[in-house]
Formats: sequence, C-alpha cells, structure tokens
Amino acid sequence: MPNIQVSGVSKYFGPIRALAHVDLEIQEGEYTVLLGPSGCGKTTLLKIISGILRPTSGAVFIADKDVSHLPPEDRDIGFLFQNYALFPHLSALDNAAYGPIARGGNPDKARRIASEMLELVHLTGREDALPRELSGGMQQRLAMARALTTGSKLIFLDEPTNALDAHIRAELHVELRRMAKRLGLTVIHVTHDQEEAMALADKIVIMRDGQVLQIGTPHEVYHHPICPFVANFLGEANFLRVKFTDGTASLLGQKLRAKLNGDYVAVIRPENLRFERKGAKVEVTSSRSFGPFYKYELDCNGVRLLVRTTHKYEATERISFKPKSVLFFKEPEEGLEKAIGNA
Repeated sequence: MPNIQVSGVSKYFGPIRALAHVDLEIQEGEYTVLLGPSGCGKTTLLKIISGILRPTSGAVFIADKDVSHLPPEDRDIGFLFQNYALFPHLSALDNAAYGPIARGGNPDKARRIASEMLELVHLTGREDALPRELSGGMQQRLAMARALTTGSKLIFLDEPTNALDAHIRAELHVELRRMAKRLGLTVIHVTHDQEEAMALADKIVIMRDGQVLQIGTPHEVYHHPICPFVANFLGEANFLRVKFTDGTASLLGQKLRAKLNGDYVAVIRPENLRFERKGAKVEVTSSRSFGPFYKYELDCNGVRLLVRTTHKYEATERISFKPKSVLFFKEPEEGLEKAIGNA
C-alpha cells in the first residue's frame, strides 16, 4: 500500500535551506501535485521522497515503513524525469523494458509487460522506433510506459509536460489522470503550472521558500487560499487595501460589514467582479477575447482591476461584486508586494 508520510523533513545544502520542517501525508491512490515557483523546494522534496537525496533531518515513510536511508531502487518507485532520460540508441520497446531487465528480471517477461504498457499509452506500432523518431508527446508517453513497466503503484513525475506545446500538454493531462485512476496509482507530480495542477490533482501542495503553505483540493486552495501568496499564485486575483472601523468599511463604492478592525487586504477573483449600472465608476483600458471568456483591465481611480466574464460588454461605466465573494487578509507586515511574491 503506497501511502506516504513525510515527517519533519528539512534539507540544507551547506548554509542554504532548501526545505524547512515539511510534513505531508499522501494516501493510496491519490494524485498529488507539488506546486510552487522555481526554487521553492518541490523537486528537492520529490527527490528526498524517492531516495535520490537524503534529508538533513526528518523521516520518510512509505507503506508505514521508514525508508529514509534506503536507496531509490529499494523504494519500489517508477520515476518520470523532466527530460524523460530515454536511451537514444534503444527502441521504444527496449526503453520501456530496460528497468526490469537491468535489475535482473526475465527479459521476455519484461518485454511482454513493456509491450502492454506501450499499448496503454497508445504507442502500439511504434515499438521499433528510436526516441528521436518520436514526437515530444510520444516521448513523454514512452517515459511513462517505462515508469509503469516497473510494476510500481507509486509514480513520481518531475515536470513531465514542461517541454510540450499547449495542445499536446492538455491532451496528456487527460491521459495522465485517466491512466493513474485506471491503474490505481499513487502519483506525486511536480509542476509550476497552475492550470496543470488544477487539471490533474486530487490534492495540491503549495510551496514557497522550502515550506508548505497550504494543502487541499483544487477547489479548496483556489476558493479558500490561506494567505495572499496562495491567492496570487493559484489563478488571478485583485488585491485591494481596505480599512475597517468598528466592523464597517467601503470597497469599490460598496459598504461592507465584518467582524474586523484595522487595515486589511481584500481579494476578489476576476470572475467575481461584474459590470452593472451601480457600483464604482471605472474605465475599461483593455479587453481581450480568450475563446469562451473575455478578460478586461479596468482603471478605478488609479487602481488596476481585472475582470473575467463570458459576456462581451461594448461600453460600461461601473463595476460591483457580491460581498460574500471577497476574502480578507490582515495587511502583511512585509508589505503586500513581497507577500504575494511580486517583489
């Protein structure tokens, strides 16, 4: 049972802290995405769980067994690297079968299983092709087949779609999740792509500066971010400063009531702003069509606002929102720009 527990894991490279006391639990059959900006520690965490790196402190458990000091080959993991790490001189079939054969498995059995995995990832008929003869999407699927041929129910993916174009990437998102659920795999997937995380994950782990900020379903982390950074990193958001006095405040021309007092940051998602006849007066400074929706940039007394809507508006003068759609965070001590990661 490939349930995973990371307990108090820290990692230092000399004086540089890469991870700071990370705790994480992943249940059997979950598709978990480690999400965060470059340098946040997500790949380091993946390498520690897989055994490629040793933690400075803390422990890793797989199926309730402490594997902190076991090498990768003893952790029963299928690993798909960012660059796929395919052998250029081996055929697709031999690439897929390489792992079990290298560990002393029966070659005929390994190739039979590899052939089944190639069929699963829709590469039947390309068994004899070399990696250079395959498209980027095919190479990604071949790397996945090789990971699956190990027979492991625990699969690690390190930014596997990073080099693919948007159309192929979207197709592979569907295939990856369908395959994981069909085979009952437990998957840890590293990415910095918010849309990829939302499309694939049962659970998203958002990281920054070597720390886990929030863990939750895509719905939870998007609609209920724990801090301004999460709100900013996972999707777009409008950040507006607001001051509450005795539980009341004014925001974009609307009166708000809440059990708050002092300086706060209001967060409103672009889809929660709407054009109406009442509300704050605005000027549309930019409008773009993105297929099923439109995105508008507005100026409201010098404040830039983003609006996303399925309806096209030719002309308007005012904007409003539902008070229940607003999130409030205490004004960050380090300043808003630094808190949301823009400084």
